[in-house]
Amino acid sequence: MSSASVSPASDRSHVALHAALINAALIVFLSAYPFSGWQDTGLPLFDFLFYPLPYYTRFFDNAVNLLIYIPYGFSLALVPRRKWQGWALAMVVASVSSVLVETLQQFLPLRVASNLDVLYNVGGATCGATLATFPLFSRFWAQGKALRRRWFVGDSSADYALLLIGLWFLTQLNPAIPLFGMVVLPEGLPQPYISPLQDPQLFLMLIEGGSAMLNLAGSLLFLTCFLSRRQYQLRAIVYFLLTVIVLKLVTAGALLKPALFFQWVNLNVALGLLGGLLLVWAVTRGQRWPQTVAAMLCLLLSQLVVSFWPLSGLQSDVLSLFRWSYGHLLNMSALVDLVADLWPLGAFACLLLSLRQQHRR
Repeated sequence: MSSASVSPASDRSHVALHAALINAALIVFLSAYPFSGWQDTGLPLFDFLFYPLPYYTRFFDNAVNLLIYIPYGFSLALVPRRKWQGWALAMVVASVSSVLVETLQQFLPLRVASNLDVLYNVGGATCGATLATFPLFSRFWAQGKALRRRWFVGDSSADYALLLIGLWFLTQLNPAIPLFGMVVLPEGLPQPYISPLQDPQLFLMLIEGGSAMLNLAGSLLFLTCFLSRRQYQLRAIVYFLLTVIVLKLVTAGALLKPALFFQWVNLNVALGLLGGLLLVWAVTRGQRWPQTVAAMLCLLLSQLVVSFWPLSGLQSDVLSLFRWSYGHLLNMSALVDLVADLWPLGAFACLLLSLRQQHRR
């Protein structure tokens, strides 16, 4: 089948469906983590839906329950071609998903099934579906689509790339992890430890800086190889970097202890990032397909470099850096780790799809 035989609308609906499935997986992971201690309480499964609303609630919990369902409802609403069908589908699927997830939590000793959570979940899905389908927002989305067509190539791989770029920002939500870093930085070395180099400290510095360099280069090249014109490269890179830095600053200010505000950056990381920028500058001088291949190589090498990192921090070591509730942090940290582990696989598959579509064109 040629690429011309697949309509853009069909491709977009597939991207929306995949986005909805990813959102559903993230919701289940956050709701059921740490997937241990399962037990049957003996209570009727759906009785919690008819309990009086909880008297004591926390703003943070309510906000998370609302916000996490906004992209879920948004993506579900884009699956059908007709807007009213999309809105109805989002309401039904999101409501059923929320009830099933809350029911699942009855079997976890550290979780409580709540009808208020269901209401906030459905409210978030309603906001997302409304943003996606109502005519009031059509002008805004038309401008967004025009911007997408102008800045990015017309292949469906670019739509998947934009979805993956949004997911990539989740990997930077933990301010205890270095900027563009992929390694944990606890104190001390495991003993006995035999370094490949005579100077173990130098070896760790090279791994730490090399990890940041390859992660930065892979992320930026993943972005630039989907741009439609070279003239957009500098602006896209600047916007990307500013977004990541602001995200780190905000999360560090909100979560880390004040004395550890810049835990996410150090000299080794800074030097690695400088090397990554130089590598990106050199590669982006070429055409699209060499950038695609270079992005794939950086992703592979980054995983190889991280495999040499000998330190593995304990949860207690990492959590001691924060001033937030540890229950929330465990879930957030686990989600960030999961997305960080799976993202290179998704990005590599997207780049392979891009190469295939480039070959067809």
